[in-house]
Amino acid sequence: MNSPLPTRFPIFPLPDVVLFPDVRLPLHIFEPRYRAMTRDAIDGEGAIGMVLLQPDVDPRETCAPIFDTGCLGRIVKHEELSDGRFMLVLEGERRFRIECEEDSDAPYRSVRAELLPDPAFDALDEATRFTLTRARGELERRMLSIARTHRPDAARLLADRMRALDPIALLHAIAFGLDCGPLEKQGLLEAPDPLSRAHLLGRLFEFREAESQLSFTPKNVN
Repeated sequence: MNSPLPTRFPIFPLPDVVLFPDVRLPLHIFEPRYRAMTRDAIDGEGAIGMVLLQPDVDPRETCAPIFDTGCLGRIVKHEELSDGRFMLVLEGERRFRIECEEDSDAPYRSVRAELLPDPAFDALDEATRFTLTRARGELERRMLSIARTHRPDAARLLADRMRALDPIALLHAIAFGLDCGPLEKQGLLEAPDPLSRAHLLGRLFEFREAESQLSFTPKNVN
């Protein structure tokens, strides 16, 4: 059983990655400051906060602007390579909101944060579970439709994997893997509860489907 989640931890800002609870993220750590972060995390509580950089900033900046909502992950697998780089697998555990950045002599950034409520599916009330189960069916239908169009050979495997997840874990897996921009994924992460996230994800699917249909519309009108 994992130890309690910390409210003080290092952060790893990236321009194009948004982590969600229940999702595993492979990472290649090569910058010296993040090698130090990884070593300290491994020696400590194994926790790293993933946060998205604000648009159009230089990720090499020491204090590049970031979004204040991220996802705390736990290192579940790591390998240090001979040249000091790390290969990690980080598992998303809990959303958080940054309260402040902390002063530190370390070369990486650390924060104090509020852990946001992310209840398990079984802990939700009956009405919410019912609504999420209905939403799950629609999300599965849309994902399988995409798979049958682009990867028909993988559709059955995808169906099996989706069935193995509860509605909230499936919601997070789709939000993480969906082919959309990081700002859209950040909006999904910031949604206050699973129902809001499912509704927003449904809207993103509708937009993608409308966009796809538009691309096949004849450009000339007589």
